Amino acid sequence: MQWDKVKNILIVILLAVNLFMLGNLALKSYNDHHRAVELRRDVQTLLEARGIALDDGFVLPDDLVLPQLSVDRSRTEEEQVAFAMLGTDAARSEDDEGNVRYESTRGMVTWSGDGTVQGSIRQDEGVPADDREALRRARQLFERWGLKPGDGTIEVVEHSIATLSGPVAGMAVHNRHLTLFFGEDGTVQLTGYWSFGVPYTLASETGVSCSAADALLAFVAEHPEVKNVYGMDLGYRLLTDSSRRLQLVPTWKIKTDSIDFLVDCAKKTTI
Repeated sequence: MQWDKVKNILIVILLAVNLFMLGNLALKSYNDHHRAVELRRDVQTLLEARGIALDDGFVLPDDLVLPQLSVDRSRTEEEQVAFAMLGTDAARSEDDEGNVRYESTRGMVTWSGDGTVQGSIRQDEGVPADDREALRRARQLFERWGLKPGDGTIEVVEHSIATLSGPVAGMAVHNRHLTLFFGEDGTVQLTGYWSFGVPYTLASETGVSCSAADALLAFVAEHPEVKNVYGMDLGYRLLTDSSRRLQLVPTWKIKTDSIDFLVDCAKKTTI
């Protein structure tokens, strides 16, 4: 009998603790939402004072801390892609800057140390008849070359142009994309900026604080000519550092009425 009373008391205590924690969680959620609404209103007021409007569907993203990442250049995977494009008989040459050129009767492709790639490959087919055909052929070529989009996308700009983009470590890389141009002479022109391998962070690297409001306000101060802002996306941009290592740097993409701008999270400057 005594044990039954103890159990009932314990159950009541547990229920009280759970209700208290649930109440705290609800209060925190409400406060976070209230602060987000106030912050958006304050940002909107400051932008309107400069003659800049936020789109009705604009949502100010949450602030995050992202690590700066490194990516090792993979000459092996570059070579595999080049051979898939040109055949295993392609001749290889490299200059003092680390640019590697492959060439055969099918065409040529050059991988640069900074991640850029340029190529011209003979396919003996003309310009696709429509967007659907361009998408099918672009997907075929990228897969044949071993350049699969993963969670990324292949988009058709027009019948003769298709673009492959893909995230890294689950995040968008705003400048990591490859563009195919289908020429009338049957060649395919390839240009873009790409990387291979799994990114990693160095022990010496600290996280980069990415504040959407700070980046947006710094951006409009730098670009007063912009009149409308439609959205913001957080991701990375691919670049090489002073040691010629490939880096993934936290970066905002800001969509405006003219073009999309990239804003460095740490420096809060337009790239």
